[in-house]
Amino acid sequence: MRSRTAHRPARKAPPTIDRTATLALADRARARGRRRKAVALYQRVLAQHPDDLAVHGKVAPLLAARGDRDGALRSFRAAIDGHRRAGFVDRALAVLAQATEAFPRDDALWDEMANLELSRGRRADAVAALVRGGRTLLAARALGPAERLLHAAGRLEPWHGEATLLLARAWARSGRRRDAVRLLEGLAERTGGRTRAAARALALRLSPTPSRLWRWLRRGAAA
Repeated sequence: MRSRTAHRPARKAPPTIDRTATLALADRARARGRRRKAVALYQRVLAQHPDDLAVHGKVAPLLAARGDRDGALRSFRAAIDGHRRAGFVDRALAVLAQATEAFPRDDALWDEMANLELSRGRRADAVAALVRGGRTLLAARALGPAERLLHAAGRLEPWHGEATLLLARAWARSGRRRDAVRLLEGLAERTGGRTRAAARALALRLSPTPSRLWRWLRRGAAA
């Protein structure tokens, strides 16, 4: 007796698409705000060209916008890793910037951006990425990840003005007011101008003692 599977017709491979034409249609749909159509067309290209980094970079933000976090991160990751392996670190950073816009509370993305900047010898840009991530996470009340990023910024550039001010705010919100005030006093001793003024003002707000109030008033009178 012949098995039933013997009579099954072989599956046909999907027809080969015209990549250029399909991408043109997808780009046009994206420009017109027709996200669902654009995603479908980009995914049609990826079905036959799974390593197309440019298409992964285009489809990832669209997937994020419609709530497909896993799909978006897979495409972001494919584009980032692909560009980095090919030696195009700046392209990888451009995709990472899009990923942090889509998922600003993902602290690992901010970490990766800083590490890539460091790999190019751009310490100031790495610090800026960590501070931006810390500020974003602090605004979202993700205190633990915010503190970690801001600590990392401080290790790269000790007593960085904004990083230190933000870290003090994070500590104050998590109940570490004394530590925050000591940190601010240390910053005020080591800096000047607006940074010192901001540090003293925040310290006064967190711990309004007479001595701090007097120093603040005396500084204002001198100015």
